[in-house]
Amino acid sequence: MKLAMRRADTQKIIDNDPWDVTIYRDGITPDDAEITFSCVGSITASGARGAPRERAAANMPGESPVGRYGWVLLAPWDTVVFKTRDTVVAVQQSTSISREFTVVYSGQYAYKHEVILDERQ
Repeated sequence: MKLAMRRADTQKIIDNDPWDVTIYRDGITPDDAEITFSCVGSITASGARGAPRERAAANMPGESPVGRYGWVLLAPWDTVVFKTRDTVVAVQQSTSISREFTVVYSGQYAYKHEVILDERQ
């Protein structure tokens, strides 16, 4: 599959459920101002810590399980590089739901960015 086709396929996925994403990064020194970037991406729940759509085990019998769910952000290839510990604030365009995340892992490819996020509550 050609690179242009992969980029177009990634953009189609993003266009199906777009989120307005703002990335906040601390400055290099404590005196530096916070840096912000924006992009449009797609965010999907990935399940409890990597196990797709499963729940984490309960602590005691009869207790309802508490899962720590991860999220995956798919962003266009030409977006700024995400870094670990960046704060991401995302607003879903269709519902105006806002969520706040912390970047756990960022993978940059020639046709997309895949970013694993932890939701902040």
